[in-house]
Order: sequence, then C-alpha cells, then structure tokens
Amino acid sequence: MSRNLASRLIVAAIGIPAIISIALLGGYILLGFVILLTALGGSELSSIFGQKGLRSSLFFSAFLPCLCVLFSFYNVPIEFGISLALLLAACLAAAGYIRTEKEQSADFPGRFFAYILPVIYLGLSGSFVVKLGALPAGGRILTYLFLMVWATDSAAYLGGRTLGRHKLAPALSPGKTVEGFIAGFAGALLAGVVSGSLFLDLGWPQIIVVSVIGCFFAQAGDLFESGLKRFGGVKDSSSIIPGHGGVLDRFDSFLFAAPAAYLIMAFWR
Repeated sequence: MSRNLASRLIVAAIGIPAIISIALLGGYILLGFVILLTALGGSELSSIFGQKGLRSSLFFSAFLPCLCVLFSFYNVPIEFGISLALLLAACLAAAGYIRTEKEQSADFPGRFFAYILPVIYLGLSGSFVVKLGALPAGGRILTYLFLMVWATDSAAYLGGRTLGRHKLAPALSPGKTVEGFIAGFAGALLAGVVSGSLFLDLGWPQIIVVSVIGCFFAQAGDLFESGLKRFGGVKDSSSIIPGHGGVLDRFDSFLFAAPAAYLIMAFWR
C-alpha cells in the first residue's frame, strides 16, 4: 500500500464518522464546522488567485463568506447577507485602486472577481448548509447529503477508471469521462435508497429527485473547482488534508449540492 493511499484511508476512517457526528449534532457545532470550512476555502481561493497575480485580501476572502454564514445561522435573510458582502467586496476592490496609476488598473475586473467569488461560492453555499441543518430532521438530511456526494464521487471515479472512454471536459479536467459522470448517478441513487431505507424519513419520489439533482450539481461543483485549479496552475487547492489536498478539493461537490438540496427540501413538503 502506498503512503498516499494509507493517508487517504486514515483520514477517511477518522473524517467520515466525525463529519456525520457534526451533521447530527447540528447547532453551534455545525456552525463552527461550516465557518472553519468557509474560512479555509477562502484562504485557498486567495492563494489560487494569487498565482495569477490577482492579489486579494486574505482576511476578507475568508471574512466576508463567514459573515454570510453567520447571518444565515441567525435567520438573517440570505439575500441581505450576500448583498452586504458583495457591496463590501466592491468597496475593497475599488479601494485598492484609489492611488493606482491609470495604466495599471486593467486588472480591476479580475481583482473584483477575486473578491466576490468567495462570497458567492463559499458564503452562499455555506449559508445553505447551515439552513439545511436547521430544517426538521436536518441532521439526517445533511448525513444523507454527505453520503450521496461521497457515493457520487466514488462511483464516478470507479466508473471512469474501469469504463471511461469519452472525455467529459478535457479543458477543465482531463481525467473525467462521460462514463464516470453517468456512473456517479448510479452511486447517488444507491446512497439514496440505502439512506431512505435506514434513517431518512422522506418519500421515495423526493429521495430520487434530490439524489439525481444533487448528483448533477455535485459533479458540476467538482468540475468548477477543477477549472479554478487549472486557472491557477495548481494540482491541489492546498495540502491541509493529508492525502486529499485542500478543503475545496474535498468539499467542492458538497458545496454545489447543498443549495440544490435545500431548495428541494424546503419547498417540497
């Protein structure tokens, strides 16, 4: 067994039960976990943008998304938190150019994007994770969502390795295939069936819809993060998780699937 594989297995053996426990406990424990992920993810985004010369404030790359998550936990409307954070991001980006020479301001759109992406990508997604946890049986719903995303990633990887023939998005992630993408849906449905049978108190139509739509957004999130890494010219978003890369590498799929799952769960009773 390779050292990298051993690290991955150890982290998974510790991390999966820990994350499920956090989801089931909810409350301030879940809030602290989401804020930690958001802050670390903002740091990783800042580092990726820095590889392209788009200097952003590390503090505000983490602070503004966390502010959105905190507002959401205290039931402040999401649109208020996002709007405030975006306005602050615009002010910060503009402030960096108050004394900048005209010919040096060509990268202003890029710098503005470097400020607002953490708010939209991490702040909005993290807010929906907190709101999912606040729903009735929110802990079980989050557990199901974690399992569904893990099953999607595992099935897509195995399907791509064994059956993959056609590239899905070679410009973003050369290793991903159409066959792996389809296999991901099989993994998501399997996770939905198991969860529905064991602990999830939802109707089967709802479970199937959440599994399929959540799987689609989970794989879209994986591709999105691959595109960010390709943009920054890095292999992993960071090396904070042994054998797994960074926070964005491990939770990219979940961050895209959470808003979709919340919208279905909240409005389909």
